[in-house]
Amino acid sequence: MNIRSYEGKVFVVESSNSILRDDNLAAQKYKQGDDIPTGKSVGDTKTIPQRTEINVSDVKTDANRHAFVLARLASDPSKVFGWTSAMNLTGGFANETTGFAPDDFQVAPDGSNKTCVDARAIIREGPPAFAPTAQTIAQKSFVVVTETSPDKQNVKVSKLNVSNGQAETGEELGWTRASNLRDGCADFYFSSSWQDQKGPNACWEHGNFIGAKLLVNIVGFGGEMEQVTLDSLEPYLAMAKAALDQNNIGLSINSAFRTFQRQAELFALFKAGKGNKAAPAGGSNHQHGQAFDLNTRHNITDGSDKVYEWLKKNGPKHGFVRAVSNETWHWEYRPVEAAKLGPGEFMLPGIHDA
Repeated sequence: MNIRSYEGKVFVVESSNSILRDDNLAAQKYKQGDDIPTGKSVGDTKTIPQRTEINVSDVKTDANRHAFVLARLASDPSKVFGWTSAMNLTGGFANETTGFAPDDFQVAPDGSNKTCVDARAIIREGPPAFAPTAQTIAQKSFVVVTETSPDKQNVKVSKLNVSNGQAETGEELGWTRASNLRDGCADFYFSSSWQDQKGPNACWEHGNFIGAKLLVNIVGFGGEMEQVTLDSLEPYLAMAKAALDQNNIGLSINSAFRTFQRQAELFALFKAGKGNKAAPAGGSNHQHGQAFDLNTRHNITDGSDKVYEWLKKNGPKHGFVRAVSNETWHWEYRPVEAAKLGPGEFMLPGIHDA
């Protein structure tokens, strides 16, 4: 998949007040010498006309995580309008992915290229036994997966040679455990930031550090940038597409992954009486990389919330389940648990509403 999902798409400016901004996101003004449209004067704020079709060539956020897009005229991409809020576009740019976090890859993930992170990644014989040999794959090696066992526990790999961002498949190495590898070709898997238990990619569950995960930036509800784990991205997007295709229901994310530092900030605000209820850092469901607060109407269970009713019927089919009592908006990607639910069930055992 193209992790910058907006590339090549045409978007429509919906707002009648689509303010244009400079590279620092300050509003642009018409000045002498500009091609000033009818009804506008020198000193007026520049805007993109409503219903203009644009391409997006870049995305960035402000200090409050609000997404802004660099707009170009779709019929003439050489004409650059400037930056404008993602909320000015039809649909608010919801569910558009804008890149990995971190994004420093020699070769970005494509589903098959990997980095060997295990210091002793044993090469194994083929199926059915996958018996270990005396050989190993060198740590920090780049490889490409050419075959996967039915249980997805083992993969057959070949060496991947990378030069100037170009990858070339080399000699076949054999089978190894899939758990020895990480997505994409990158040195940052060995950095102090990646190893940091309180770093930007650190995942926690029930107060325990469970490792770092690769994150993807995705625009959520209200044009705010959210992050989800790479392994939960495609299931979420598949579910969102099904909701739109089947019932014209637009799913979007209110909140997803939170860093250790962000959770600590929220907990401090809560303890000071200045914020919503929040768990201590390390103890939040939003730190293990599977939680999605979706755009349901909060705790409306009388059947009138179309988003919630669709999720109840269809969420488990896509691996998503209700995982917190009294929070109809909180869903988690737990495909193993979802597969165990009976017909009509959508909550994990023990979850209930008051």
